[in-house]
Amino acid sequence: MRIQNKIGVYAKVIMILVLVCFNSCDYLDVVPPEQANTDDMMIDDQTTLRNLYACYGYLQNGGADLPFAATIDGTGSDEAVMPQEWDRFGSRVQWNAITPSSINEDNNYPWVVWYNAIGYCNQFLKLIEENNPTLNPNDKEQYKAEVKFLKAYYHFRALQMFGPIPIIDEFQSSYISKNEIPGRFHFDYCVDYIVDLLDEAIGFLPTTHSNPQYYGRATTVICKALKSRVLLFAASPLWNGSFPHRTWRNDKFETPGYGNDLVSLQYDSNKWKRAREACVEAIKAAEDIGMALFDISDSETLRENQKVPLPHVPDLDLSTEDGVEFQERVMMLRYMNTARPDQGNKEIIWGITIGTNENMRMSSVPHYVLVNSKNEKMGGWGGLSPTLYTVEHFFTKNGKLPSEDVTFANKTDWFKSAGLSNSDIINLNVNREPRFYAWISFDGDEYSTVLADRSPLYCEMRNPQKTGYDAAIWGTRNYTVTGFLNKKWVHPNYNYFSAGSGGNNPDESRYPITIIRLGELYLNLAECNAQLGGSYTSEALEYLNKIRERAGVPDWTESLLAQMNKSLLDAILEERFVELYMEGHRYYDLRRYVKAADYLNKNAYMGLNAVLRAPTFEVFNTPIEINQPFGWNDCMYLMPISNRELYANPQMIQAPGY
Repeated sequence: MRIQNKIGVYAKVIMILVLVCFNSCDYLDVVPPEQANTDDMMIDDQTTLRNLYACYGYLQNGGADLPFAATIDGTGSDEAVMPQEWDRFGSRVQWNAITPSSINEDNNYPWVVWYNAIGYCNQFLKLIEENNPTLNPNDKEQYKAEVKFLKAYYHFRALQMFGPIPIIDEFQSSYISKNEIPGRFHFDYCVDYIVDLLDEAIGFLPTTHSNPQYYGRATTVICKALKSRVLLFAASPLWNGSFPHRTWRNDKFETPGYGNDLVSLQYDSNKWKRAREACVEAIKAAEDIGMALFDISDSETLRENQKVPLPHVPDLDLSTEDGVEFQERVMMLRYMNTARPDQGNKEIIWGITIGTNENMRMSSVPHYVLVNSKNEKMGGWGGLSPTLYTVEHFFTKNGKLPSEDVTFANKTDWFKSAGLSNSDIINLNVNREPRFYAWISFDGDEYSTVLADRSPLYCEMRNPQKTGYDAAIWGTRNYTVTGFLNKKWVHPNYNYFSAGSGGNNPDESRYPITIIRLGELYLNLAECNAQLGGSYTSEALEYLNKIRERAGVPDWTESLLAQMNKSLLDAILEERFVELYMEGHRYYDLRRYVKAADYLNKNAYMGLNAVLRAPTFEVFNTPIEINQPFGWNDCMYLMPISNRELYANPQMIQAPGY
């Protein structure tokens, strides 16, 4: 659905960006500097390409996008918390502290970032027609398609967070009158606009890029994968009949064909059928070019080349083939989010290599790793802390929730010693699935096999001289809030070394941040099929079990689900929680299923009693409410826009409840 009337740019377009070099392995490695005018923006082919890259540059804004520790996507849900002293954006979302006034001057607020990005894309599309008639016609069409893809992506990111949004389809001067700026369009109209942009782009994009320098640039596969995510989001209950604010309309602006309405309040099963079709198309496109789930074979080749030992897993029998395979699977799952395509990772559909992935890694790595040759304590920030809910909702080795597995320790014994040689380890942390040991660290856990100058690092969460809490030694900022630490996104070959002033392994300091991977598409298709039911059920189980088999847990069957009184959809959403942990999905999953009030209230945020100096075993392993001002209000299903933006646009209305 194309917007026919001219639409002015909603936010002020940022200055023109130009990449300063092409020498790095990834075209997004360098943030472009600013340039004062547009006269030379498309003066030649090289300059045009540089400005194409600048359109991608907004993906580097870690304050607005991608699952970094500080962002809404990263820590805006119940997956993990950070020390209150960090006071980062994700935490403020958890605290219900984002208000129209608090974001008035925040230029890193997602609304500002994404509309600046859209404005820049529109300017590129305008100037490529006006200023560069010499560009090869095929290159020209590909560049335009890439920018249309990015326009679709930035509009979708805004749609995810803010609901119905203004659509900015063309570039105009920032001096247009207020009355020319559009208000919010109907949600379904926005979805159709985004999908139409993606469909337009697909025909002019390459299937893949042979040049590794172009890694992360749009392809037909990336485009189809994004389309499937957009339509899955649109089919979900929040936007498919269950929107909680039933009277919300925009009486100041009309959407063609929808009038003043902003949300369709009736359920439509065709939305799930449309989403399913897109998922099938995206999966086929990915598999046709050889994409597949990352597996143990690829991981072991990489691990052996990098000479990384297999990880220690508590109470694992290494005298059996199953025990060794379990170790290999744990290591494979750690490599899954950090190995590059040229290292055998065929699962990443869209990923970008950017400097800000340091944020996620440093937030996770314990604050004490080693002492270097200058007697300086080295480590990360050690504050990205999985909640007790997260720990309890990874599966057991039998592929069931601990509370539902009759062979697992009784709940009354979860926080008692497991009786292993390392007495710090509690029953809750024994006999768990491979993903648990790959991505969650706990008291007594081997955080990494090579982190400490190529030696293993074991976490001692109660020891104030090591990874435990002690404000006098470590300050009041860098500590685990819950008694657990995150390991996902920390490369298995990443290490600190003791020579000189210290440092880290530069070879593994940069790796792709995954935006879309094949595992997500399998779960998306499973979810669509479960929602449709009937003849689609077998396919839902097939794709759900592809993920479970790779994870090393038993398949679900219809009979087993019935035996456990569990719906297929519930099983898929539970799997999604585990498989996509800390990849930026949980924030939106809770909202699109209108379940956030059940999971994000103050009483739901629990951890161990870890914020103490040298607690006893019993005191440390006492579940308590996390002492932060968590809160939920139904207005939080959508994020607010600033008062400044409301004043600038007389046709705009605020999200309901603010």
